[in-house]
Amino acid sequence: MSEVRVAVVDDQPLFASGMRMLVDAQDDMTCVGTAADGTAALALCAEAEPDVLLLDLRMPVLNGIETTARLAARGGDRPKVVVLTTIRRDEAVLAALRAGAAAFLTKDALPEVVLTTIRDVHEGRPAPTETEALDLLRADGTLVETPRADEVLDVLTAREREVFLLVAKGLSNQEIASSVFLSEATVKTHVRAVLTKLGLRNRIQVVITAHERGLVRA
Repeated sequence: MSEVRVAVVDDQPLFASGMRMLVDAQDDMTCVGTAADGTAALALCAEAEPDVLLLDLRMPVLNGIETTARLAARGGDRPKVVVLTTIRRDEAVLAALRAGAAAFLTKDALPEVVLTTIRDVHEGRPAPTETEALDLLRADGTLVETPRADEVLDVLTAREREVFLLVAKGLSNQEIASSVFLSEATVKTHVRAVLTKLGLRNRIQVVITAHERGLVRA
C-alpha cells in the first residue's frame, strides 16, 4: 500500500512543524510539504500533489475557505481537504465544508484523532468529526428554496437515491452495505456515482445537500 501524501498549511510555524513530525512518524504517511498561507498552499498542491491537505481556516493572503474553493474548482479528487480551526462551533467551518472540505479538526485534537481523520478522509470514510459537522449544520444550515426539494436527485437511479439518503444520515459504507444487503465494494461504487452525478467532492457535501434541501430529518 502506498503512503498517504499529506501537506500541512498553517501560518504558525511551530504548529505546522509539529503536524509534519506527527505525520512523518507514521509508517503509512509522509508529509510532502508545508506552507504558511493559501496562495502558497495552491502552489504546493500543484507541485507536490498531496492526497490530504491539512488547511488552517484563518491565514494571511488567502484564507482557508477561499483556498478550499479554488482547489475544488481545479477538479479531480485530490487533495482531500481537512480544515483546521480553533473553534468547534464556527460558521467558517460550515462555509469550508460547503466549499469542498471533507472534514474538520480542532487544533487541540489528540494525535490519534488527527491520524484517524487523515486515514478516514483518504479512504472516503466518515471522519470522526462528522457528527459535530451535522450538529453545526442543524444549527446554522439554511434551507435551499426550490419548487421541488428532491429535484437534485433526478439524475440518480433508485439505488443511488437510496445510498445518497443513507450517506446523508451519516452511515458508513459498511453500515450501508448491511442495511441494503450489498457488498461494501458495490456501495463504494454507488457512492462514487452519486458524487460524480451530483458534482459533489465528498460525503460531507452529500450530508449538506440533503439537509439543506430537507431531504433527511435533522
